[in-house]
Amino acid sequence: MENRWTLKRTKADIHKMSEVLGIRQATACVLANRGIKTKKQAVAFLRAESASLYDVLGEKPMKDAQKAIELLENAVKQKQKIAVYGDYDVDGVTSTAIWYKVLSYCEADVIYYIPHRQKEGYGLNLEAVEELHNKGIQLLLTCDNGIAAIEEIKKAKEFDMTVVVIDHHEAAFDEYGNDILPEADAVVDPKQRQCQYPFKMLCAGGLCYKLALLFLKRQQMSNEALEMECLHLATLATVCDIVDLMEENRIIVKKGLKTMAQTTNVGLKTLLEQTNLYGKELTEYHIGFIVGPCVNAAGRLETAKTAVALFCENDAEKAKQYALYLIEQNNSRKDMTQKATEQVIKEIEQKNKQNEKVFVIYQQNVHESIAGIVAGRIKEKFYRPTILITKSENMAKGSGRSIEGYNMFEELYACKELFSKFGGHSMAAGLSLPYENIEELQKRLQNNCKLTQQQLLPVLKIEKQLNFEEIDMILAEELRNLAPFGKGNHIPLFGSKDIKIVKYFFVGKEKNIIKMILEEQKTAIQFNAISFDGYDKFLEMIKRLYGQQNYDKMLLNGYIEQNIDFVYSVDINTFRGENSIQLQIKDFRISQQ
Repeated sequence: MENRWTLKRTKADIHKMSEVLGIRQATACVLANRGIKTKKQAVAFLRAESASLYDVLGEKPMKDAQKAIELLENAVKQKQKIAVYGDYDVDGVTSTAIWYKVLSYCEADVIYYIPHRQKEGYGLNLEAVEELHNKGIQLLLTCDNGIAAIEEIKKAKEFDMTVVVIDHHEAAFDEYGNDILPEADAVVDPKQRQCQYPFKMLCAGGLCYKLALLFLKRQQMSNEALEMECLHLATLATVCDIVDLMEENRIIVKKGLKTMAQTTNVGLKTLLEQTNLYGKELTEYHIGFIVGPCVNAAGRLETAKTAVALFCENDAEKAKQYALYLIEQNNSRKDMTQKATEQVIKEIEQKNKQNEKVFVIYQQNVHESIAGIVAGRIKEKFYRPTILITKSENMAKGSGRSIEGYNMFEELYACKELFSKFGGHSMAAGLSLPYENIEELQKRLQNNCKLTQQQLLPVLKIEKQLNFEEIDMILAEELRNLAPFGKGNHIPLFGSKDIKIVKYFFVGKEKNIIKMILEEQKTAIQFNAISFDGYDKFLEMIKRLYGQQNYDKMLLNGYIEQNIDFVYSVDINTFRGENSIQLQIKDFRISQQ
């Protein structure tokens, strides 16, 4: 699939920004493209490890935060029975663990409850509320859910429970654009329209971390080790929930990654040990692609209670058993995901659906717990908003993943009468609906879709066009300091035109990784480069340039005569203790003469 290259534009004075901050112009350009306009913002971004989080109760307070803390304080003081009601993904698991550990430390009478994905579904349910009431629960604290639990919280209030909601999902809204909120005693969610809090993009783990620290401070029970453990759990949640890694999220992750490898949380330490990460310098990659999937796997295939138990366990041997179980579950999940993805791709291609603007696919053989992952894989391959619907116990269930320019939550909200339940945000959603409504959902989403053909091409956003003389180790180190990378702060990509490939060769087990030596014609400056996923496109380019008859000869020669345009990131390669610059190629095309 071809990519659409776009050069980001900024009105900022890059030259002045570079001088004032003492950084390369390319680095200043990246900051400006992130919406950073002032020296104060830039310094906060560059020195996130020492930056401060916003005051929850400051000039622009988080709505209901004080009320929530006071209700929890009162419940602890009066020895009320408290239930922390979480969710089965990483964000819900870590949020639950944060509050369970903090409340237990404060000697509260507390339990936690994680719904079963297949049997109960997402969020509060009436049966669980009744079960908790029968157990004598007096305060119900929801984490990573609750904003949409109108009927369930109404039932909890009928049982005379105090209800505190901590959530980060979008609230439903009426025809006038007003939030439709549950009748809880406190609703903490920065996305509420009436919330003045300046940063709206915290995940539930980040919210719980901030509120838990405030709670400990007000209880005069601050504990540095416990607070650091909460930071590490919030870091895990923030990376894995794919929220914007800017402002407070960036601060949390930057600080958390720096110390997580030496965490004192017995469960997290054990999981890092069993994945060969303990003691290493951790990055967002390790969290998002190694640790996070293990935590998620339990809630997908069995019960996420095991993951919460891991993070709350103080016995090393028990923690090891939990960690090994999670790893085993993740291995099973990976195998299921691979087979399901291949199955769905085959269906799309056989039914010639590639050109549909929105994919709504019913595949009853896909396990509902991996529907979201598979939807994400399909979205990446075809670059279409994708909703994968599977067979469940009582009705169809689905998960959706979106692309830029398509607000999935709003599009689904326009069809809300088709669903038994749904929720989410612009880039992802979950839903339940009767089987007979699947076809109607597909028709409506197709007919209502306003995406243009241009929007249906994957976008590579280029920060700046670079000359090779602008690239050096100082720039590479400055760019590395902009990590952690992720949503809202993607790895900076740059472009260079009219570059000669003076040498290329294929490496790796499958010989499908391309190593190159690139040379800028006007300066004769050379850099090593590598492409991990451009093999097929590279071979097609050679065929297009030289024809099938010269194809084998050109492969043997290992160079290309025509100039090529490249999009790449500037990386540091370490080999035998020596650092060197390496350009990681993201895309390429034949230069226009």
